[in-house]
Amino acid sequence: MTQNSCVSNNNGTAHSDALHNFEIIGYRYVLSTICIFGIVCNLLNLCVLLQRRLKESPYTYLTGLAFADMLTLISISPASIVRSDYIRNENIFYLLSRLESQIYMPLANYFGQVSIMITVALTVERYLFTTYPLHTQRFCKPSYARRVIAIIVILCALTSIPRFLGDRLEKYVNIQENFRSSQCATYPFAIESSSINSSFIGQCFCVISHPRQKLIRLRSYYYPTMLVINQILPFAILLCLNLSLIHRVQLSNRFILDDLITRQQHSLTSTATTPTIKQKRLRDEHRLTKTLVAVVIVFLICNTFTIISYPSLVQFVTKRKYPNYINLGFRIQKLITNIMLLLNYSINFFFYCAFNQKFLDTLKTTFFSKKCICCRYSTTRDLTSPHGQLSNNSPFDSRSKTYQHRMNNASTRHNEF
Repeated sequence: MTQNSCVSNNNGTAHSDALHNFEIIGYRYVLSTICIFGIVCNLLNLCVLLQRRLKESPYTYLTGLAFADMLTLISISPASIVRSDYIRNENIFYLLSRLESQIYMPLANYFGQVSIMITVALTVERYLFTTYPLHTQRFCKPSYARRVIAIIVILCALTSIPRFLGDRLEKYVNIQENFRSSQCATYPFAIESSSINSSFIGQCFCVISHPRQKLIRLRSYYYPTMLVINQILPFAILLCLNLSLIHRVQLSNRFILDDLITRQQHSLTSTATTPTIKQKRLRDEHRLTKTLVAVVIVFLICNTFTIISYPSLVQFVTKRKYPNYINLGFRIQKLITNIMLLLNYSINFFFYCAFNQKFLDTLKTTFFSKKCICCRYSTTRDLTSPHGQLSNNSPFDSRSKTYQHRMNNASTRHNEF
């Protein structure tokens, strides 16, 4: 890619062309592909999880999780357009930057927060169900799960209001000799088209961000608090509960193996119907817990990137030995963090298929049985006449005629005797 004259003019600027080219590849190709891929996967999740066969409370949580993940990916998608260095019109770029700062990214953070809290609620429910199965049966119901999800949505909406009161954005246009790119909040570019002033064409442009004075003190407390509530605290809870669930899965594996050996040694009779149903239900619960463990492990890995990429934390750690890291290396770290988060919102479908046989069977029933039904319906239509009766050339009609002919011959022979 060519060198950006709006950047190279200013010595000591934090914006380098090499890093920007790497960012373009990440936002233009990688993030866009992951968003489209994740939206499709979550649509598949919803098509399966909304089936009546999956009516247990954990699948209600997984349905809410799929909705939250899909909406997060949809909200993040416009950011890949703004940060992909497509646009060279200052008015269009400024409008999209405002929408990204004040609508799209706050929505993405909101739905991401809902996704985290639903994961925590599902993990807590699974832990209580596996630890106290008799005492928690009245809580492990779909109606209760829907209430919990509704409470999570409302509380997350209330705590996300300050995110929509973001920084104040301004346009910055100047000739290349006087352009100071160190002030820019976005990557600067040379204007190629302008719908307001044609004299801007050829000048350098970027967007400058100014914090709202009335909200500076609120933000100094709000974002660290949200880091603890949305990242650190769920990380600690999920880590502890997931270790306990992994231990229970190991015990369950031993139980299933012992049960399989016992069933092979003793022949099963027709009176063993009730134990078989109970064992099948236990296996379904076991697979569901394994699915949750896999989802939580991926969440913990991706959430680690989010915690260590908090801007204030990074600046505090690197300001002495690497003072320019927050302006250079942190850009790549933030891109990698965004990629990991998007993957976390996108790949749950594969865990459901790999560890949950009931989900996989429902998936096959949802998408493949309908095709078979359509084939049978078309075959039946071919065998029938337009008035709904069997045609004269159909095999059913020939069989009926043959049967009738045999019956007439038999009656004739009977009359002869």
